[in-house]
Amino acid sequence: MNYLIISILLNAYLGIVFVFFNKFKIDLFQAIVYNYITCVVTGSYMSGGFPLTVSSIDEEWFKWALLMGFLFISIFNIIALSSVKVGVTVTQTSNKLSLIIPVLFSWYVYHETIGWVKWAGIVLALIAVILTMLKAEKSAKKHAIWVYALPLILFIGSGMIDTLTNYVTAHFIKNDTMANTYLIAGFFVAAFLGFLVLLLLYVFKQKTFHIKHLIAGIVLGVPNYFSIFYLIKALNMKGLSSSAVIPINNIGILFIVTLFGVFIFKERLSKLNILGVVLTVVSMLLIYFGDRL
Repeated sequence: MNYLIISILLNAYLGIVFVFFNKFKIDLFQAIVYNYITCVVTGSYMSGGFPLTVSSIDEEWFKWALLMGFLFISIFNIIALSSVKVGVTVTQTSNKLSLIIPVLFSWYVYHETIGWVKWAGIVLALIAVILTMLKAEKSAKKHAIWVYALPLILFIGSGMIDTLTNYVTAHFIKNDTMANTYLIAGFFVAAFLGFLVLLLLYVFKQKTFHIKHLIAGIVLGVPNYFSIFYLIKALNMKGLSSSAVIPINNIGILFIVTLFGVFIFKERLSKLNILGVVLTVVSMLLIYFGDRL
C-alpha cells in the first residue's frame, strides 16, 4: 500500500507543479522534453549506469517500451494543448475518467473478479471525477472542430498508458531491475523523439533555449520517473488487484490536487464540487474493501 500512496503523492505533485510553471512563464514543451531526459538520467543513476544495450532490442518488453515512449511524449503534450484550448476542467475530467479503460481490460482479459461493492466504487469514482471537475467556464471560446477531439484523444491515450503499464507489469516485469530498465527505455524513446522536434524548433528559431526551462524539466522529471516506478511496484504488490490499484491511484490524485487547490490556491468549490470530493473518499473505500471481499 505504501508504494501506491507514494505514486499518488508524486502524481499529484506533477499536476500541481504546472500551475507554478504557468506563473514563471515556462515553455511547457521544452520542460516536457527536458523532463524525459531527466527521467533517463534518474533511472540510470538508480541502476548504477545506463542499462540499455543492443541486446535490449531482443527483449519481449522492448516493443512495448517503444509504444510507451511515444505515448508518454504525445499525451503529456496533448494535456498541455488541451488545457489551453478547451480548458483545464474538461482536460482533467477526460484524463481521470480514463481509469475505466484499464479496469475493463483487467476484468475482460485477466478475468479479475469485480464484485458489486467494487463496481459501485468504480461507478462512484467516475461520478466523483465529473462532480469535482464540474466548474462553469463562462468565458469559453469557440474553437475549430479538431480542438474538441483533444479530450477524447486524451481519454483514450491516458487509458492506454495505464493499461499498457498493467499489461507489461503482469507479463514481463519480474523484478525492480527489469522494471527500471523498461521505464528507462520508454523514457529514452520519449526523450529522443521530443529532443529531435525541439532541436528542429531551435534551428528554425521557433523556440529559444533558456535555463529556466531546463530547471523546470529537472523539477518535473525526477518525481515523474518515481511516480511510474512506484505505480509498477504497486501493481506488483500482493493484496490489491490492478482493477483496484489504478482507480485508487487516479481518484487519489484528483482528491489531493483538489484539496491543494482549495487550501493553497484558495479555489472556491461549489456544492457539487464538495459532493464530488466526499464521493472520492467513499469510492476509494468501496474499491479497496471491495477488492478484499
